[in-house]
Amino acid sequence: MKLKNEIEYVFRILNYLSLQDKDRIVTSTEIAENENIPHLFSIRVLKKMEKKGLLKIFKGANGGYKLNKDPKDITLRDAVETIEEEIIIKDRSCVVGQTSCSVIFTALEEVENNFLNNLGKVNFKELTCPHVDLKIDDEIK
Repeated sequence: MKLKNEIEYVFRILNYLSLQDKDRIVTSTEIAENENIPHLFSIRVLKKMEKKGLLKIFKGANGGYKLNKDPKDITLRDAVETIEEEIIIKDRSCVVGQTSCSVIFTALEEVENNFLNNLGKVNFKELTCPHVDLKIDDEIK
Protein backbone atom coordinates (compact mmCIF):
# COMPACT_ATOMS: atom_id res chain seq x y z
CA MET A 1 0.00 0.00 0.00
CA LYS A 2 1.28 3.45 -0.87
CA LEU A 3 -0.10 6.53 0.81
CA LYS A 4 -1.12 9.38 -1.45
CA ASN A 5 1.23 12.37 -1.50
CA GLU A 6 -1.64 14.41 -0.10
CA ILE A 7 -1.75 12.26 3.06
CA GLU A 8 2.01 12.52 3.45
CA TYR A 9 1.67 16.31 3.19
CA VAL A 10 -0.96 16.31 5.95
CA PHE A 11 1.46 14.32 8.13
CA ARG A 12 4.28 16.77 7.43
CA ILE A 13 2.11 19.84 8.03
CA LEU A 14 0.73 18.47 11.29
CA ASN A 15 4.21 17.56 12.47
CA TYR A 16 5.56 21.00 11.57
CA LEU A 17 2.69 22.82 13.30
CA SER A 18 2.98 20.53 16.33
CA LEU A 19 6.57 21.71 16.80
CA GLN A 20 5.55 25.39 16.83
CA ASP A 21 4.49 27.45 19.82
CA LYS A 22 0.75 26.85 20.25
CA ASP A 23 -0.10 30.54 19.69
CA ARG A 24 2.19 31.06 16.69
CA ILE A 25 0.47 31.66 13.36
CA VAL A 26 2.48 30.16 10.50
CA THR A 27 2.18 31.18 6.85
CA SER A 28 1.53 28.70 4.07
CA THR A 29 4.79 29.82 2.44
CA GLU A 30 6.77 28.93 5.57
CA ILE A 31 5.10 25.54 5.83
CA ALA A 32 5.61 24.77 2.13
CA GLU A 33 9.27 25.80 2.18
CA ASN A 34 10.16 24.00 5.42
CA GLU A 35 8.30 20.81 4.52
CA ASN A 36 9.23 20.81 0.82
CA ILE A 37 5.61 20.85 -0.37
CA PRO A 38 4.56 22.67 -3.55
CA HIS A 39 3.00 25.92 -2.31
CA LEU A 40 -0.31 25.73 -4.20
CA PHE A 41 -0.71 22.10 -3.17
CA SER A 42 -0.04 23.03 0.47
CA ILE A 43 -2.83 25.62 0.37
CA ARG A 44 -5.27 23.02 -0.96
CA VAL A 45 -4.28 20.55 1.77
CA LEU A 46 -4.43 23.24 4.48
CA LYS A 47 -8.02 24.07 3.45
CA LYS A 48 -9.00 20.40 3.77
CA MET A 49 -7.35 20.27 7.19
CA GLU A 50 -9.29 23.36 8.30
CA LYS A 51 -12.53 21.82 7.05
CA LYS A 52 -11.82 18.72 9.19
CA GLY A 53 -11.25 20.94 12.23
CA LEU A 54 -7.53 20.19 12.59
CA LEU A 55 -6.39 23.79 12.19
CA LYS A 56 -7.56 27.39 12.14
CA ILE A 57 -7.05 29.76 9.24
CA PHE A 58 -6.29 33.41 9.99
CA LYS A 59 -6.82 35.82 7.09
CA GLY A 60 -5.18 39.15 6.43
CA ALA A 61 -1.68 40.61 6.32
CA ASN A 62 -0.58 38.67 9.40
CA GLY A 63 -2.61 35.61 8.47
CA GLY A 64 -1.66 32.00 8.41
CA TYR A 65 -2.40 28.74 10.16
CA LYS A 66 -2.18 27.13 13.57
CA LEU A 67 -3.46 23.92 15.08
CA ASN A 68 -7.05 23.95 16.29
CA LYS A 69 -6.33 21.13 18.76
CA ASP A 70 -3.52 20.06 21.02
CA PRO A 71 -1.14 17.72 19.13
CA LYS A 72 -1.96 14.95 21.66
CA ASP A 73 -5.56 15.09 20.41
CA ILE A 74 -4.66 14.64 16.72
CA THR A 75 -3.94 11.09 15.58
CA LEU A 76 -2.54 9.58 12.42
CA ARG A 77 -6.07 8.37 11.74
CA ASP A 78 -7.36 11.96 11.89
CA ALA A 79 -4.67 12.93 9.41
CA VAL A 80 -5.49 10.12 6.96
CA GLU A 81 -9.23 10.80 7.23
CA THR A 82 -8.59 14.40 6.22
CA ILE A 83 -7.95 13.08 2.71
CA GLU A 84 -9.64 9.66 2.70
CA GLU A 85 -13.17 9.79 4.12
CA GLU A 86 -13.33 6.02 4.44
CA ILE A 87 -10.31 3.85 5.08
CA ILE A 88 -10.91 0.34 3.81
CA ILE A 89 -8.51 -2.31 2.62
CA LYS A 90 -10.93 -4.04 0.27
CA ASP A 91 -14.61 -3.80 -0.53
CA ARG A 92 -16.23 -6.79 1.12
CA SER A 93 -18.68 -7.71 -1.61
CA CYS A 94 -18.65 -11.46 -2.18
CA VAL A 95 -20.39 -13.67 -4.70
CA VAL A 96 -23.07 -15.75 -2.98
CA GLY A 97 -21.81 -19.25 -2.20
CA GLN A 98 -18.10 -18.48 -2.28
CA THR A 99 -16.93 -19.64 1.15
CA SER A 100 -13.28 -18.76 0.48
CA CYS A 101 -14.38 -15.19 -0.24
CA SER A 102 -16.07 -14.96 3.15
CA VAL A 103 -13.02 -16.31 5.00
CA ILE A 104 -10.63 -14.01 3.15
CA PHE A 105 -12.75 -10.90 3.71
CA THR A 106 -13.24 -11.75 7.39
CA ALA A 107 -9.45 -11.87 7.76
CA LEU A 108 -9.05 -8.61 5.81
CA GLU A 109 -11.66 -6.96 8.01
CA GLU A 110 -9.62 -7.86 11.10
CA VAL A 111 -6.44 -6.53 9.50
CA GLU A 112 -8.29 -3.34 8.59
CA ASN A 113 -9.64 -2.93 12.14
CA ASN A 114 -6.15 -3.40 13.60
CA PHE A 115 -4.77 -0.87 11.12
CA LEU A 116 -7.42 1.71 12.02
CA ASN A 117 -6.96 1.11 15.75
CA ASN A 118 -3.20 1.59 15.43
CA LEU A 119 -3.64 4.80 13.42
CA GLY A 120 -5.88 6.06 16.21
CA LYS A 121 -3.32 5.29 18.92
CA VAL A 122 -0.48 7.44 17.58
CA ASN A 123 -0.81 11.17 18.14
CA PHE A 124 1.30 14.08 16.98
CA LYS A 125 2.49 14.94 20.49
CA GLU A 126 4.14 11.51 20.59
CA LEU A 127 5.56 11.93 17.11
CA THR A 128 7.27 15.18 18.09
CA CYS A 129 8.76 13.59 21.22
CA PRO A 130 11.26 10.95 20.00
CA HIS A 131 11.76 9.46 23.48
CA VAL A 132 8.11 8.31 23.72
CA ASP A 133 7.31 4.66 22.97
CA LEU A 134 4.50 4.39 20.44
CA LYS A 135 1.55 2.12 21.30
CA ILE A 136 1.34 0.05 18.14
CA ASP A 137 0.07 -3.53 17.98
CA ASP A 138 2.23 -5.52 15.60
CA GLU A 139 0.24 -8.70 15.46
CA ILE A 140 -3.17 -9.82 14.25
CA LYS A 141 -5.23 -11.39 16.97
